[in-house]
Amino acid sequence: MSAESYGAFAYAYDGALGRRFFRAAQRLLAPIVDDPPPRERTHLDLACGTALAVEFFTKRGYRSTGVDLSLDMLRVGRTRAKRLTLGDLGSLPFRGTFARITCLYDSLNHFRTRDDLVAVFSEVRRLMDGDSIFLFDMNHPDIYPAVWGMKEPFIEDGPDFHLEIAPTYSHRERTGHALVTGWAETNGVRTEIHERHLQRSWSRREIVAALHAASLRPISVQHFDPFHEDRVVKMVFRCVGA
Repeated sequence: MSAESYGAFAYAYDGALGRRFFRAAQRLLAPIVDDPPPRERTHLDLACGTALAVEFFTKRGYRSTGVDLSLDMLRVGRTRAKRLTLGDLGSLPFRGTFARITCLYDSLNHFRTRDDLVAVFSEVRRLMDGDSIFLFDMNHPDIYPAVWGMKEPFIEDGPDFHLEIAPTYSHRERTGHALVTGWAETNGVRTEIHERHLQRSWSRREIVAALHAASLRPISVQHFDPFHEDRVVKMVFRCVGA
């Protein structure tokens, strides 16, 4: 995932997608806040975007930190949280350990090779101890032909943004492509959006194998339908060190 990923999209992302999904994602995070109670209330959110998860854990008494590769996302996120860091998930700029580590919004689907995915999981394992829980979501494979293969784009409007996401899906490459266009207005300045995003479809078996390669053990895998659409949209993994 390149440093340019998201770019101007960050200005519209928060209103169009970020807050909407996070209202549902809180149902995933609430159970791990104090179950089991951690010795140290420390939290790291990977690909933190606009820092909604960082804000969530901070309000619950955690020393919460977010890391993202997009400066634009971090700029928006600083309206909610201060402990935000620019960094690559494959080489995280942290030492020590965190009691809770999260990665939401199918961010890990942006990694398109097994080696890259194992590298991220290995970095997470490095930052975990016996107290740590790692929770992340990835898109269910069925969602790519069903949603990314749709002919009609996703369109969302707000008072200061217009966002269109036109996806396509390659069965042969198991890759989703999305053309993101629109505009957002911040501080009286209108910013045009024109980006291309790529994602890889991963099966549950492949994800579990990559976790094991990084000495992580999934203790639960939950199917998640964030918007009550009567279909499995995401797989949510809850992991500990192996």
